Amino acid sequence: MSLERIEGFFHDQPDTEAASGGFHYRSCRISLTALPSRPLGPVMVPYTLVEMSGGDEDTETIHRRFFLRFVSAGG
Repeated sequence: MSLERIEGFFHDQPDTEAASGGFHYRSCRISLTALPSRPLGPVMVPYTLVEMSGGDEDTETIHRRFFLRFVSAGG
């Protein structure tokens, strides 16, 4: 997924705050890093590294939201 789509997701969350290089959700720090696009057949697919660290409960909560939005639902 593109960095812009992931940033949009976190901007839309009412309880996250933008921070340098990412976001904060309660005690969880979310870092986003754009990676080089990779070919998938005839198209180039954007990749983004998403790193979450902090309190277990807070990290689990925001990770679950992210997972439901992008991974399990197909993005």
